[in-house]
Amino acid sequence: MTQKLTIVVTCTDRKSLPVDHALQVRNLAPGSMEQRAQAWSDQIRRAGARRALRSLYQGESWTQVLRLEETARANGYAPQLLVASAGLGLRTAQDTAPSYSATFSSGSPDVVGLNIDQSQDWWQLVNAGDFPRLDGPMLWVLSKSYADVIARDLLERTTVAPLVFGGTDEIPTDIRVPSNRALRRTLGGTATSLNVRMAIQWLGLAAKSGLTSTQTRERWEEWSAGAEQADVYDRVPLSDTAILDFIRALRRADNRLTKTRALRQLRDAGHACEQRRFGALFNNAGVTR
Repeated sequence: MTQKLTIVVTCTDRKSLPVDHALQVRNLAPGSMEQRAQAWSDQIRRAGARRALRSLYQGESWTQVLRLEETARANGYAPQLLVASAGLGLRTAQDTAPSYSATFSSGSPDVVGLNIDQSQDWWQLVNAGDFPRLDGPMLWVLSKSYADVIARDLLERTTVAPLVFGGTDEIPTDIRVPSNRALRRTLGGTATSLNVRMAIQWLGLAAKSGLTSTQTRERWEEWSAGAEQADVYDRVPLSDTAILDFIRALRRADNRLTKTRALRQLRDAGHACEQRRFGALFNNAGVTR
């Protein structure tokens, strides 16, 4: 009999549908957290165009999430993919939703709370309805900003310890595999997809010995010790004109592009630019966010 594996991942900011003005947290009317969360939930419920979450989310990190799901299936599991979202709560990948912009990451205009306590209150409010079951073998991949808000709540909702990639120091060390930047060059991809790629690698090592066995952890430690490579930043400087052209090209592909994400993509492409200089060029490129 195929064994169920519950996979919990965080959402992505890139979506396959345009975001309506009313479904950006920055545009919520002032009020208490309860009022804002209720208004948000009402907007989500009334929205028209919707897609299953597995096709709503986009980007390199989400591509790796789907690869993680397929890897679990190839290793004999029946994966149930759940998405932890600041805008939707915890939902299955089959659930449908409109495009939206909400996050727990500070610095974004669509952050739902000014601090962790406020974000945790929001998380409880958007999860006031049905909550997916967290049972059996579980593999969670959580960014630090999301784990700071939701990890304690998720752990309290299950009696079975998950295996957590990334996360935060509040998660017990015996169930957590911390993010390891020294593995990025071996595993490939961007820093934002590193935790998912680590989980994929772990599943491959666990194929014969089980998800959380001592043998699997020993294989992981042996593999990672040999795979670690320090990040070497040998990026190539660009002229102001070249950087402006780069920003405008990104903007044409994504009109919701943020300054932080644009700089990350420039650096991931192997180019160098100091943050303050990039910020000024970003604004001069006609982008206001």
